[in-house]
Amino acid sequence: MKPLSHGSALVEFALAWPIVLLLVLGSVELAVWASEAAAARSAAIAGARAGTVAGASADVAAAVALRSLSASLIGVRAAVWCPGHATAPPPVWVCATDQGSALQVDVGGTVPALVPLVSGSGLPLKAHVALNKETFAK
Repeated sequence: MKPLSHGSALVEFALAWPIVLLLVLGSVELAVWASEAAAARSAAIAGARAGTVAGASADVAAAVALRSLSASLIGVRAAVWCPGHATAPPPVWVCATDQGSALQVDVGGTVPALVPLVSGSGLPLKAHVALNKETFAK
């Protein structure tokens, strides 16, 4: 009876380990994606805050957001690009637009997955922040 129990334990292990491995890798992937999504949101907020200061512009907002975001991205190139441009988008992009009394900063694109389940696709990255510009009473 002893050899039969060893064989069944081996079969149970062979059936269970892929599921456990998938759960562990999925948890790590989710944590990395959440971290990068939070970094994109923080970068958009930093850019929007820098752009709403008196005398600043959308160019300043995009530069600050890009600098803030690039520290958290590993293996991905980020650039200033806005949807609707004729050029192809970079993997991760930052777009700042002046709305008159407000400034809008968007971050978007895809970051590579640690465990690529589908070839050629990554994890979506999206953040949107709009802040009113500073006004001072005279």
